[in-house]
Amino acid sequence: MAADYHVHIENGPYTIEWLKKFIDSGLSKGLVEIGISEHGHRFKEGYSAYKSDDFRGEWIKSYMDQSISNYVELIKEAKAMGLPVKLGIEADYFPGKEKELKEFLEPYPWDYVIGSVHWIEDWGIDLEESIEEWKRRDIDEVYLEYFNIIEKMAKTGLFDIIGHIDLVKIFGFMAKPYTFDKINRNIEEISKTGIVIEVSTAGLRKPVGEIYPSKEIMGMIKKYNIPIVVNSDAHNPYDVARDFDKAYAYVKSYGINTLYYFEGRKKLPYNI
Repeated sequence: MAADYHVHIENGPYTIEWLKKFIDSGLSKGLVEIGISEHGHRFKEGYSAYKSDDFRGEWIKSYMDQSISNYVELIKEAKAMGLPVKLGIEADYFPGKEKELKEFLEPYPWDYVIGSVHWIEDWGIDLEESIEEWKRRDIDEVYLEYFNIIEKMAKTGLFDIIGHIDLVKIFGFMAKPYTFDKINRNIEEISKTGIVIEVSTAGLRKPVGEIYPSKEIMGMIKKYNIPIVVNSDAHNPYDVARDFDKAYAYVKSYGINTLYYFEGRKKLPYNI
């Protein structure tokens, strides 16, 4: 029994036919359900929570071309048909935008909300077009700023799952080992919130070539007994549950055998 709660269907139409390709792929790999978690930056209703007067604002405008009601209604229709699907969203967190984000998310019947940090102010840390900025920055300082934002995000209470918690390593720019002594304090604070951390196989498909989170962060997750889920961050049907065998072996190597289902923003444990 297993689930994959980080799946994006945005590369196709919002139709049952397209959605079923993802569901069928997941079921064929042994999942019992999948959760769709479209990017909040796709939806016009979220503009106030994402907007900026600089590069981020222009980037967001180029993607914000959908209505969230069409997405929500599709998943509700699929549920009514008995398809094993959950309604989620991956929402970006920007410090100071908590009110706007809450107003954006509140009207909809989410099963879970993934919180992610893809931006440090107007710098898209995972965007290839912004990779030169990495070469101008102090890598250790970037990591510390990033994890401070992750901690703030966890403490808002707006999110159920932290997505790809060390996305900051995506291009292979690595912090020095002593930096993780400070990051440990962030993870300890996160552990007090009850939020779930995602173990994501997406990192295996990125330049860094390894699972999110790193061994350093996984050790902290174990140390502070933080609940986890295993997700794929699939953007196409064949990536649903991709490399889950590697992810399960990874988390079990830390003595972790429990994952969680989500329904109505409540988590329910199951063993792997």
